[in-house]
Amino acid sequence: MKSQTIFLAVATVLIMGGLAGAQAVGQYTGAVSLVNVTVSPNTIVAGQNVTVRFQLYNSYNYWVYGTTLQPTGEYPLLNVSPLKSEIIGTLNPGANPAYYSYTVHIPSTTPAGSYTLLLTATYLIYSTTSTQISTSSMPVSFYVQANPSIKVMASNPEPSTLYSGYNQTIGLLVENNGYGTARNVTLTVNSSPGLSVLSSVRSFFISNLTAGSSQSEPILLSANGTGTPYLIVNATYYSALLNKRFSSIQRINLSVAPSAQFSIDSEGPSPGIGATDVPVNFRITNTGTSPAEQLQLNLQTPYPVTPVASTAYVNNLQPGASTNVTFLVSIDSQGVPGNYPVTLYEQWKQPSGSVNQQFTGSDNYYIDIGQANPTASYETDAAIIIVIIVIIAMVFRRRSAKSRKKEKK
Repeated sequence: MKSQTIFLAVATVLIMGGLAGAQAVGQYTGAVSLVNVTVSPNTIVAGQNVTVRFQLYNSYNYWVYGTTLQPTGEYPLLNVSPLKSEIIGTLNPGANPAYYSYTVHIPSTTPAGSYTLLLTATYLIYSTTSTQISTSSMPVSFYVQANPSIKVMASNPEPSTLYSGYNQTIGLLVENNGYGTARNVTLTVNSSPGLSVLSSVRSFFISNLTAGSSQSEPILLSANGTGTPYLIVNATYYSALLNKRFSSIQRINLSVAPSAQFSIDSEGPSPGIGATDVPVNFRITNTGTSPAEQLQLNLQTPYPVTPVASTAYVNNLQPGASTNVTFLVSIDSQGVPGNYPVTLYEQWKQPSGSVNQQFTGSDNYYIDIGQANPTASYETDAAIIIVIIVIIAMVFRRRSAKSRKKEKK
C-alpha cells in the first residue's frame, strides 16, 4: 500500500509537469475488458428495457487510473434513452469485484435484428517517462425480437355503408403493421345496439401473420334504422417466439343509410287447378325509409304454378306507399289444390345510393290454388246437354216427318 501511495505522488508530479499531454494511444490499447457479462431479459422484445451487467478486467499486472466508462450506440438505443458516462477511478490488476449495470429502453417500433451497445473505457497508464491515455472498446451485442401490431378495419370501399333492414357481408381486414411476426392471432367480434352480427362464427383465428401482411375475414351483418353503429373487435396475439402476449380492443365505425323495404299481400280471387293465363295480384308496400325508383319485380313459382307474364314494373314507390302489381300464371290440371310458396325478387335504385348502384331484395309469399273452377264445369255440362237436346230434337223431327209420309200414302 505504501508503494502505491508513493507511485500516485510521483504520477501527480509528472502530470503537473506537463507530461499529461503526452503521446497518443499506442501499445496499451485494449488493456481493459468486460467479464461476467449478462444481458436480461434473455429474449428481448421491442418495447422492453434491456439491462447489461458486467465486471471490468484489467489485463495488466499493475493499476490503471482515472478510468471512465462511456456507452455509445446507434438508433434505437442511446439516442432514445441516453446513458451518461460513469467515473470508475482505479482498476486493480485482474477482475475487479464491482458490478456495473446499464439499462436501455428498446422502443416498440424497433425492427428485428442485432444491436450493439459499445462501452468505451478511458484510463491513464503511468511510466517513468510519460503518462499515456489509453482506451478499450468493448461491444455487447444482443438480438431484438420485433413487435407485431395488429390493426383491424373494414375493407369495403369507403364509407363502409350498410343499408337499413338488409343483411350484408363486409370484410374485416386484419393487418400486421408492426415490425415482427404475429402468431396465434385471435379476433372476437361484437356489435353496438342497432347492429346485429348474423355470422355463425364471431371469432377468427390466424396462425401466422408476418410484418406488413394482411388477411380479410367476411362477417354477415344486419342494421336497423340509421346512424353510426360500430363493431368492437377484441384482438389477442403473440410475438414470433410465443414468449410475449399482446391484446387490444378496437372499434370499427360503420354508417347505415336509409333503404327501401317491401311487404306483400295478395289481392283478388285465387286461381283454380287447370286455369290458364289467369291473373294473380299482389299489393306491394314500401315499408322502408327511402323511395324505390325504377322498381322491377320478378315472380318465381313452384309446380303446379307456371308464370306466363312474370315481370312487373313500378316507376316510383315512396316510403309508406302501396301499389298493385299483376302477373299471369297457368295452373297444371294435374296439380293438387293448396297454398304454394312464391318469391318476388326486387331490383331498384334509390337516392341514397350512387348513380349506378342497383339494390336487390326478395320477399316470400304464397298463392292459394283452389279446385277447378265450378262455373266453367257447369257451363261445359250445360253446353253438352244442349247439344244432346238438339240432337234428340232432330232425331224426333226426322221420325215425325217419315210418319207423315206413310200416312199420306
